[in-house]
Amino acid sequence: MVLRPWSTARQRGFALLIVVTLLAFITLLLLGLAAFTRIETSVAGNMQRQAQARENALLALNVALGQLQAHAGPDKRVTATAEAFSNRAGTSRYVGVWPSDPADDPDGDPLTPLTWLVSGNELLDATGAKVPLAVTPSTATTTLNGVALVSTNTSGTANDVLARLVPITATGVPGVSPTAPPTIFGRYAWWVGDQGVKAPVAVPDISDKVDYVPFDSVDLRSRIRQQISLGAGAANASGNPVFEPRDASNAALVADQKVSATNQIAFLRKDPAFTGTFNFGTVQQNFHAWSPNNFAVLANTRLGGLRQDLSLDPTLLGSAFASWANYATYIEDAAAPTAPAPLQAYISDPLRRRYVMQPASSGYGIAPVLSFFGLSFSLRNNAGGTGLEVATRCVVGLWNPYSSALVPEDLELVITSGLPDVQVKDQAGNSVPVTLQSLLGGSAGLKFLLPFTPNVTDDDHSSWLPGRVYNWSAPSNPGVSGNPGNPMTFYVRDSTPGSGSGVIWPAGAPLAPSPPSAKVFRQCFISSPTSLALELRRASDGEKLAEFNSPAFQAIANGTNQIETDGKGIDFAFLFRLPDTGELPTGQTATWLQAKGRDPRENPFPGAGYIVPGGNGDLAEQFGGPTKFQFDSSYPDLLLDRDVSTGASYNEDVPVFELPRAPLLSMGSLQHFRISGTRPFSIANSWAGGVQLNGVKIDELFDRFCFSGVVSGITPATVNGSMLPPNSLLKVLRNPATGSAATLADLQGAPNAQSSKFFLQGGAFNLNSVTKAAWIAVLRSVRFQVGKEFSYIDASSGTGTAADSTTNLSEPFLTNSHAAVFPRFAQSAQEVFKADASYAQSQSSFTTTAAPIINTPLFRRGIRTLSSADVAALADQIVTLVRQKHTASGPFRHLEEFLNPSSLFVDASGQQVSLLEKAIEGASLNDASKFDTPSAEFSSQWLIQADIMTALAPVLFPRSDTFVIRAYGEAVNPATTNTE
Repeated sequence: MVLRPWSTARQRGFALLIVVTLLAFITLLLLGLAAFTRIETSVAGNMQRQAQARENALLALNVALGQLQAHAGPDKRVTATAEAFSNRAGTSRYVGVWPSDPADDPDGDPLTPLTWLVSGNELLDATGAKVPLAVTPSTATTTLNGVALVSTNTSGTANDVLARLVPITATGVPGVSPTAPPTIFGRYAWWVGDQGVKAPVAVPDISDKVDYVPFDSVDLRSRIRQQISLGAGAANASGNPVFEPRDASNAALVADQKVSATNQIAFLRKDPAFTGTFNFGTVQQNFHAWSPNNFAVLANTRLGGLRQDLSLDPTLLGSAFASWANYATYIEDAAAPTAPAPLQAYISDPLRRRYVMQPASSGYGIAPVLSFFGLSFSLRNNAGGTGLEVATRCVVGLWNPYSSALVPEDLELVITSGLPDVQVKDQAGNSVPVTLQSLLGGSAGLKFLLPFTPNVTDDDHSSWLPGRVYNWSAPSNPGVSGNPGNPMTFYVRDSTPGSGSGVIWPAGAPLAPSPPSAKVFRQCFISSPTSLALELRRASDGEKLAEFNSPAFQAIANGTNQIETDGKGIDFAFLFRLPDTGELPTGQTATWLQAKGRDPRENPFPGAGYIVPGGNGDLAEQFGGPTKFQFDSSYPDLLLDRDVSTGASYNEDVPVFELPRAPLLSMGSLQHFRISGTRPFSIANSWAGGVQLNGVKIDELFDRFCFSGVVSGITPATVNGSMLPPNSLLKVLRNPATGSAATLADLQGAPNAQSSKFFLQGGAFNLNSVTKAAWIAVLRSVRFQVGKEFSYIDASSGTGTAADSTTNLSEPFLTNSHAAVFPRFAQSAQEVFKADASYAQSQSSFTTTAAPIINTPLFRRGIRTLSSADVAALADQIVTLVRQKHTASGPFRHLEEFLNPSSLFVDASGQQVSLLEKAIEGASLNDASKFDTPSAEFSSQWLIQADIMTALAPVLFPRSDTFVIRAYGEAVNPATTNTE
């Protein structure tokens, strides 16, 4: 083969091919590099714009936090949502902040808040001054230029919350107008959502962990759950519970606050009795009604600063309150009961407890109430006709008004003054003066001994049972002369037990004619009106327990003619008793327990609080006459008219007030504290007016004070490294000085008893909420659940009580978690719960009419329960009235305003009432149809505002301190202003 060299042309063509190939490769490489660079540049630009948007969202978050802190941070601020104000689609969930003091309102318009916590309202003008609100609830959607921060995926409602987009601009750029700078950095939006107006429905119940003294008692721990809210109970619009976080199936899920976001509520299991659907969609629909938990600062919105802890220093309300709250000094030690010991011995964890009577000098007297008193006089010749004598008969009824038993003691009832000066006119026209007060007792007073005679076979004779009336009668002992005579007979109402003519005192020369074989004509005159002053004393040492004044009895100007035939004619008598619920004392216009100064525990109790029975008015002479007068006759006093032989049933007992049995946990429990000169149940109800307690207006108590339960002498347990107070929803904070969780020493050392600086209140709820589903859930805060039922003493109808181990769970509501529970006797309902509807009152042998059907079941049960329908009706009324208040004058500024009467709310009689009182009336919760027997005002079944506040006071606030912030940011093209 011969190899020929390439030609020049061929060489040139090959070289050109190589060059073209290289150029194509280079071109392809350059195109690839350009495309890659363009992609990288685009990605980098997108990431830059995304980072810019995130920075803008972070800016929005910081602005929102700043606005929230600046406006809602001060103590004297309240919050409410715009739902009750003029709003448009997308703006009803805006949160407004108002000053609690009108003096701090810059424009003086109560309807205009300091701000709405939404983007667009944080701007300042060129001088740095705040510009007028740019965004309000009434802002038109078309002018909002906003973005949806809550929409379908969150609440199931499209564009549920819209927030204005705020441009981020720059000034000083060459060629840019300083008055209209362009948007070159992007836009942001934010919205602050108020969690406090939502019901905290995923709160764990950790009250079982409060196991330290005095709550080392299983019984007392169980009573924590009936004293205060331990978390709301989610329910649907009809009031039927949807799920129960305390049930075994959910307890582990909500423990340690594992449910921290609203959407996590969907993981809970629904209530087995709930027939509706419960899933994520249900939670979406209740996004604005339910929250996992809310925390609140224990702020005093009324005066500013933090609330003071009455558990640490009860003397803040005076020595009387401190004495009453210090129950440990007067409650009986169950391990060493006072004689006479209860016949049914205490078990190791007793349901029953007795209290030792406290003298008036103790700071807070605790004693029976004089419920019935009859004292008759007969002035006549003695049996031998040798002298004038005074014969008296007396019957006394004393009532234990408390829901717990008293330790019985021998007592004395002493008439210290008021026995009249009498002129006795005989047949010959002689007038004989008899000064009864001097004759029968002198300066020491006329004394009647009231022994409590124990009976080792009868429970009724070994303890002064809750709500029970006991009676004594002066013996018939003509052989005894002078004071004090023999002890009165216990457990007797007959005015003349045995035979004879009563207790006898010699009074001077005989009346004419004499001897007594002849009939003796006499007339008795009393020159001036009189009122008896009586003291109840402890027989052992004479210490005064209580004072009582009788009604004023008129003078006797024309004495009734008495012809002495059997030595038993009565010249005159003083007879009075406590009225029944429907009776009015002379000259009074307010019914039982409605008038100031007529609290039956008042010391001294005024005569205006008694009535003179029998239609005889105030004429003592009307009780005289030649026939025997029976003090034991039954009058229309249905509540306190117990026959001693047949009236030992628990149905006869009428407990009205409660004594503390454990550390107080709710300001609402103070409704049972007696304040001299006021109506009963003044605290937590609307009728306190301007009454003060140790210089503090009762109206302000709920704003100024709180209870942690950390009373002197107890050491709270530590759970998960933090102290657990008896009010177990309190979250203990860190001590900023040590960086560790606050200790008991920190609480006790807090200046001015403001342990609240170390607490947040869990389960909190803003009373300005206008969401019905939220109010339904909150009203169900106190409820019973399976496994932790309410058990009560199954009392015997023969004695009125039973052993601690004899309990009952038969009432349907006790195991029905659908019911909302409002206890009047939050600490003692177990002791007096049993009662029978339509009970026929016992009657004495002297009674000729049929026994009446009385309403003692309403007084005994101590717990008012509301059905699902009742709860829904009450919540509906509350929301309607809160909206009415918002529309009229803005939100409630403090609890004082919420609990007091208002011209906005008027009851059926035209009287101003509070919102809760109007809501109770509007929901017809105290209508007669709600009761087994006709309603009785101020029975424990008659729902009052204080009952609701007992449950809710620890968690109810006029402001919110728990919020959720949604922030949005976007980057824009500065040239086109398009969102990129």
